Amino acid sequence: MKKIAILVSVLMIMIVNTVNAKGSRNQQNKENKKFEKIMKDFQMEAVMKTTKGDIAFFLYPEAAPKNVANFVFLAKNDFYNGLKFFRVVPNGLVQGGDSAENGTGTTGYLIPDEKKKWLTFDVEGILAMSNSGPDTNSSQFFITMQAMKELNGKYTIIGGIKSREDLNVLRTLREDDKVLNIDIKGKKIDKFLDYFPDEVSEWESKLKKMSNQ
Repeated sequence: MKKIAILVSVLMIMIVNTVNAKGSRNQQNKENKKFEKIMKDFQMEAVMKTTKGDIAFFLYPEAAPKNVANFVFLAKNDFYNGLKFFRVVPNGLVQGGDSAENGTGTTGYLIPDEKKKWLTFDVEGILAMSNSGPDTNSSQFFITMQAMKELNGKYTIIGGIKSREDLNVLRTLREDDKVLNIDIKGKKIDKFLDYFPDEVSEWESKLKKMSNQ
């Protein structure tokens, strides 16, 4: 009887733990969905003004909140202003956002990957973060000129072009063309970075340290 009582107690503990774990997951899923909705409601866009014309993008903070926040933070701090597109693959992609302008520069901090299966490189005009391996996103970005399915699952996508006109401007870019500035738009956009206070504090500190070197 004593063994049976012990077994029953163990089973009850296991059941309670399972129920608690399931409840915790359900609560986390609800919080994640709520946060995604908040991010999506900003209806964010970016207008990248270049030496060849403007390229407008939809941004996807609901898919990659920290990476979009970093992109917005850098844009608002004029980090990208005057930087060259240092790599252009004809009918492939253009790459920029590097203060060293040779593919080696960073901001002094790294952002982890944020990948969603429903957001892919199956269409042209995708704005994504460049990396040197998993979880090494910083300031560098690239934009695709055509569908590049071979990139799926390898890079964090933060946006996509709005129209065919934007694609036409993109395809005229050559090495040494520049980003003049990036204008961020959306609903209550000034509140967006308020959702990332710890990250923004770190980014500001790291950027300041980089600029003093």
